Amino acid sequence: MGVIKQQTIKGTIYSYAGILIGFITIVLLQPHALTTEQVGLTQLLISFSGLFGQFASLGFPGTARYFPYFRNQEKGHHGYLFLFCIVALAGTLLMIILAWAFKDQIISSKSGESSLFGQYYWYLLPLIVFTTFFNVFERYAMMLYNTSSGRILREFTKRIFILVPVLLFYFQLISFELFMILWLVANVLPTLLMLRRLIADGHFFFKPDFKFLDGGMRSKLINISAWGLFVGSSPLIIESIDKYIIHKQFGLDATGIYSIAFQFAIIVSLPSRSLYSIAFAVVAEAWKENDLKTIRDVYAKSCIVQIITTLLLVILVWANINNIFQILPANYESGKYVILFICLAHLVDASTGINTAILASSKFYKYDGIFTLSLAGLTILTNIWLIPIFGITGSAIAMFITIAAINIFRYLFLLFAFKLQPFTIKSPIALLVGILIYFLSLWLIPKFDNFVVDIVVRSGFITAFYGGCVYSLKLSDDITHTIDGYLQKMKALF
Repeated sequence: MGVIKQQTIKGTIYSYAGILIGFITIVLLQPHALTTEQVGLTQLLISFSGLFGQFASLGFPGTARYFPYFRNQEKGHHGYLFLFCIVALAGTLLMIILAWAFKDQIISSKSGESSLFGQYYWYLLPLIVFTTFFNVFERYAMMLYNTSSGRILREFTKRIFILVPVLLFYFQLISFELFMILWLVANVLPTLLMLRRLIADGHFFFKPDFKFLDGGMRSKLINISAWGLFVGSSPLIIESIDKYIIHKQFGLDATGIYSIAFQFAIIVSLPSRSLYSIAFAVVAEAWKENDLKTIRDVYAKSCIVQIITTLLLVILVWANINNIFQILPANYESGKYVILFICLAHLVDASTGINTAILASSKFYKYDGIFTLSLAGLTILTNIWLIPIFGITGSAIAMFITIAAINIFRYLFLLFAFKLQPFTIKSPIALLVGILIYFLSLWLIPKFDNFVVDIVVRSGFITAFYGGCVYSLKLSDDITHTIDGYLQKMKALF
């Protein structure tokens, strides 16, 4: 867990610094500077560029499970990056053609609100290009155990770039047209910086090594890419289809409200995302050596760490839910239960540890693909079913159902196929401690008239008591050792 711990901590620090910037940009400024329709436009462009960008890779990210066989610094990793870029370039051209051909179908909405989306639709094309190649460079860096650079650029640096046009527009120094141009630039710059990082680190090897691609390896890469073309895109379909269906049903206004609510809930997923990035590379190496002991150890430790950290964030968000909607304009309050169900979805996902990384990097990776494809279909069906009934909250309920189902399938498969399961008696204890402290915060902390004071006092109470219980009960060795390290440093100062 040494490399995992170091990279996770570094990634998490910048992720939460990025959250602060994102909170200022998306929550404090955008809802007050932009209309809900304008917010919906920017979020829909990001969703579509992410979806097209994922398909543009043509499933090649799935070949990461074979990267340990390519790994050779002296030989430029046998041209792995060259192959990745060529495949991505072909896929990008295909996606641009499809985006152009299906423009009318994509921008149409039952609400009739398609003029703003149609006006700025062509911004989608450069976003597809740069999103695709950012994914390429970040994935390549991950395989070289550098998970922090991509996360820093995506979750911290990009948000600082976006903050600039938002501030300029908030203070009415630029028009919306100029805002969109600067917003586009802010979204494409991280790709160039990621490329610069690879070059500076001496990892940008753009030379093919076709001799290394013997018949067996070539066949493996083609097969897993063909499989991954759809399977690898399924998680993003699960994450993105909600905004598209909401736009289709209710227009950009509802999409904007849903997107802002989603920003609060997505906070709770950050520890898991940071951990997963490096865990995948470590688990892939362990499978290569058939080292089940390492996999079992990482699985169990990641599970309890994610339960503890994610549960704390869920409690903090929901305990302050009324304060949250004092920050936002009144028309955003319809997103309240969107926050609840998406938070619960991420808690379920985190509570099952790194099951995705373990299964996806194993010899049974195709079963994970079957699960994911099935759940992508379930996501579409549940969104189509629940959104007309419950509005934007229906989409959040659909996400909860989908994520819970896929994690149950993965958990059971790993249990029966490899006798792997991450839970101990400490897992339910952590959940009970969190629930108890949440209700104690409701009973013991009075409601303050000033919502800022209420947030500080309530959050401080929850964090202090929860952290104290986790430490005193020694629910996680990694967390206990980390706290002990900080305590030793504090003692040294005195």
